[in-house]
Amino acid sequence: MAELDTLNLNDLYQESVELAREQGVADQTTWNELCDEVLESHADMGEMSDDQNVETFRTQLHAMWSQYNTEAGEETLAAASEDPEAPRG
Repeated sequence: MAELDTLNLNDLYQESVELAREQGVADQTTWNELCDEVLESHADMGEMSDDQNVETFRTQLHAMWSQYNTEAGEETLAAASEDPEAPRG
């Protein structure tokens, strides 16, 4: 469990990215819902001190959709180019 003083935006983003990749998140609505779930789980465990902290992280994580989407797209293209069975065009 993360300590209050070590839980930061980067940690929350990386956790959200891992879950998004596992779940195949492909749109911002689903990304936002997943980020909300990550934040709620940390709040439920007492790792976030107040609602303002949660709302600040929520706003920041929602805004990071384009970053995740860009990174996920690059990884998908790279994986396809490494797959020997991938269609060649």
